[in-house]
Amino acid sequence: MREPQDDAPDNLIQLDRLPFSQADLKKITALGEKQRLMYRWFRSERITQPGLDQYKVYSGARGRNPYAAYRVERHGDGTYKLFDQRTDTVLAEDRTIDAVLEKLPDDFFYSV
Repeated sequence: MREPQDDAPDNLIQLDRLPFSQADLKKITALGEKQRLMYRWFRSERITQPGLDQYKVYSGARGRNPYAAYRVERHGDGTYKLFDQRTDTVLAEDRTIDAVLEKLPDDFFYSV
């Protein structure tokens, strides 16, 4: 019987789950298209830092109401978090971007 090795093999590749996938980027783009169909403006900004990939998403109406600002982050462990950009409070945390985007508050889609 073989004894377990203490040394890690040198031919293993570390899987980088940090950056948003192409499917994630398409979902954020689709979110913007949905906003435009609702006659709202939409803007997104991607910021990549070591250990963190994030998207800031903004939405608003062409009126006096303030715009909505939220942040979606993807962490190295493959989880997503949704933050209120103004207060920096965590609104949702999940393993898929769909589940996090479903938690966007109503002020992102409608003027309340």
